[in-house]
Amino acid sequence: MVKPQHNTPNTVNKHPTLGFGVPATSDPHHFKVIIPKANSGKVQINEYLGLQAQSQESAVIERVVLDRTRWTEIRAEVQRAFNARLKSYNLKTSAWQVGENVVDRLLGKELCVLAWAVEDMDVGNISLAVRNWLALRPEERWWLFAMTAKSTGTVEDRDVGWRIALRHALGDIVQSEQQELSQPSSSVYIKHQSKKSEIQTPSADYGAETPVSDEIVLPQEPDTEESLLTCEASQPEHIEAQSDNEATVSIEADGALFLFEAKLAKAVGLPIGNNHSPEFLVKKGSTANIALAKSLRPAIRDLRQQLLEDDVLIIDGEVYSFTKDYLFKSPSAAACVIAGNPRSGMDAWRDFHGRSLKELGYGKKS
Repeated sequence: MVKPQHNTPNTVNKHPTLGFGVPATSDPHHFKVIIPKANSGKVQINEYLGLQAQSQESAVIERVVLDRTRWTEIRAEVQRAFNARLKSYNLKTSAWQVGENVVDRLLGKELCVLAWAVEDMDVGNISLAVRNWLALRPEERWWLFAMTAKSTGTVEDRDVGWRIALRHALGDIVQSEQQELSQPSSSVYIKHQSKKSEIQTPSADYGAETPVSDEIVLPQEPDTEESLLTCEASQPEHIEAQSDNEATVSIEADGALFLFEAKLAKAVGLPIGNNHSPEFLVKKGSTANIALAKSLRPAIRDLRQQLLEDDVLIIDGEVYSFTKDYLFKSPSAAACVIAGNPRSGMDAWRDFHGRSLKELGYGKKS
């Protein structure tokens, strides 16, 4: 007997779906992964807003394009993880195929986070990025998508701002090594068993039924984008509440990355050394403004000039780009060089939750 195509409605479950969990309703919000027939063809990931689109012109957002090599590195693990989530919700599973693959709006956002991270990553580091991505809770992935999509979420925004941050955060070798020591192998694909009080209300697309036992569930977000951001941004305390046998990888772990944006400049880095007076490591690929303010201290002007002479900074279109990691003597020195004007580094650098170094206790005498 010939098996039906994976994108036909599932009539066995009460809530029929297409592809990877897309509700079989009229024009739902979802993603499409477009895989060309040619082995050398690039894979496109687009977001379709459906009925939420304000106009026909804004109905489709081209999120990311991956070359075939990088897609091949992530496709099997992503499929396995997504199917584990769908099974836990008693929804039909699926498999990638040539052509258009429709993906649930939540799973699509999670896929974008990984795709953005690996789009310019060394191929040898992608397996580490996949493991770090698997270690994140769904809520964390939604939050990272929302923050990245705000300013650098289209196919034209690669290798800037939050896209650079994701590449460093998920491709960090130390983080992956810590994860392997702390995470049981059985928790790779489904690691959070939700308590009754933690289960979130599913979207209307899936209907009103929600598991009420201590089962593993696919968390759902509200239908509106406004509710999505509220839901995702309010997760940190919930994310940290993990039992001893669950993965301990967290966005807030030691060595977490900090972001700084000023006009065209978008930089990623992390504090090094003691909390009272840390040095600050700016990561390769970060950018700095070319223009200088008259109020900038001579010492910072001299430092910028030295970085240009040493080819640490090079002209890259309308900005300077860091060709390698560079350790500044302080967060403020880094921020001033990047912004081209006076900045307080303790206020300028902020983590994935929007908290400054000062708010996290840096710069305070012990």
